Amino acid sequence: MATVFMKWLERNPQMYNRGIGLLTLGRLSPLWDQVTTDFIRPGIRVLELGCGTGGLACRMATAGAEVSAIDVAPGMLASAMNAAREAGITDRIQFKRLDATQIRDHFQEGSFDLIVTSLMLSELTVEERALVLRACATLLAADGRLVLLDEVVPTGILNRWRYYLVRVPLKIATWLLTRTTTRPLREAQAFLEQHGYKLEKTTSYLGGSLCLFSATPPSSSLQARLPIQHERRRHKVTLKTLLIDLWALFFRIIPPYPKVKQGLYSIGRPMPDSPVLVTGNFDLSVRRVVKALDEKLNVWLLVVDSAGINVWCAAGGGFLTIDKIQSALHTSRLEEVVQHRELVLPQLSAVGVVGVELRERTGWSYHWGPVRAEDIPEYVESGFQKTDAMRLVRFPILDRLEMVSGTLGFYGLLLLVPIAIFWRSLLLPIAIAMIALSYFYAMMIPWLPGRDGLAKSVPLTAIAILGVIVHSILWDPVPSGEMFNRVMGITALSVFIAGEFQGMSPLMRGEQANWVPEALI
Repeated sequence: MATVFMKWLERNPQMYNRGIGLLTLGRLSPLWDQVTTDFIRPGIRVLELGCGTGGLACRMATAGAEVSAIDVAPGMLASAMNAAREAGITDRIQFKRLDATQIRDHFQEGSFDLIVTSLMLSELTVEERALVLRACATLLAADGRLVLLDEVVPTGILNRWRYYLVRVPLKIATWLLTRTTTRPLREAQAFLEQHGYKLEKTTSYLGGSLCLFSATPPSSSLQARLPIQHERRRHKVTLKTLLIDLWALFFRIIPPYPKVKQGLYSIGRPMPDSPVLVTGNFDLSVRRVVKALDEKLNVWLLVVDSAGINVWCAAGGGFLTIDKIQSALHTSRLEEVVQHRELVLPQLSAVGVVGVELRERTGWSYHWGPVRAEDIPEYVESGFQKTDAMRLVRFPILDRLEMVSGTLGFYGLLLLVPIAIFWRSLLLPIAIAMIALSYFYAMMIPWLPGRDGLAKSVPLTAIAILGVIVHSILWDPVPSGEMFNRVMGITALSVFIAGEFQGMSPLMRGEQANWVPEALI
């Protein structure tokens, strides 16, 4: 059993119940029934973390529980609310859009007899799970229980092999569709005990890959907070960073993306009143920020889980959000490290992060930092004052050549591999044409007329066709039929390159605008 594909199902709530039933081979519903039978009694106060489409919440409310159900996905919550209305139990369920890492800020201590989470912890990082477990211990009443139902990496060689044979293909498909994944629990019992919980009961299905745990929370004397730890980041060039840079140069849009662990880092020797800079967890982004600041500033760097995607793309694609920033604030315990409540956000994250809403939800004020990391020292030393140059997105020739290289790495594989298999004689001329057109386009893009990729493909195609004709006349004369084939081929290649590169360029609107014409070409 592997539930990683539920990340795609969550984007399609109408398919979720049927899909999750298939992924768990029908075992999830009996486990929900077991939770209801074993732990629910009339009047019990229940908090469900990650309620999804409301299947378990409705069962518990029907059995007499007073349920508070949270989920971070609006579409899933809407489906859950509809299910509650259809069942006539809306008076016994309160739904709330909320990230599980924020529950301590929204509910009173000791206000629940039972906290239930179903297939939710596997969506969190290890640090977020620890934060949630600590929060649950605070919110549970003295005789309360935590019931945890989730995907677990099974023990035993045979069970583990069968598990990964199912999970790996589903994980790849999920990543390609959503750019997200889940993290099955490893040694769940030890993880619970590490945080002071006492395990009472375990039920497992599907070779030990779907497990139900019941545990009592730690006593107040055992809830001492762990010391705050943060790593100091320095700029240094190693064989590992060189290999990552080489991969990022040509294959940066091919997952998995090189990531930095979410958390709080120090650059230099920051103090409690030092600035806090925010960035995503794409490895290249973090190292470039560190390079720009090392030995120049003493600052805190809050790295937010952006799925290993750069700030601009992650914010625009919904991977760098207020929820993600809020999660990073909680897991890093930043409020215990610094005396102020100010964040410096990347300007390019504004496409997905509304500053006013961030301030209202977190209590942290914000400044929009400069576009480029090398401007941060001047920006900080000037008291967070930006010049017009700091606001401007520049796209000089070195940046253009770098980004077209990243495009070439992926689309080179996409186009050249089947050509190498089925039309080997065409591999070299097509590869040369693709490389030459791509780098020529990168150098000339500011001067080619047209607003977007398809428009700019017209002059690019004209130049390419002229080149084909000149080459054929001077070096490789061919019959008219063959010349027609070359012209058609170079036209399709030119339009494809121009259309695709616009997704890597700040000079034009996003690549999705022309996806249908590009696919047809």
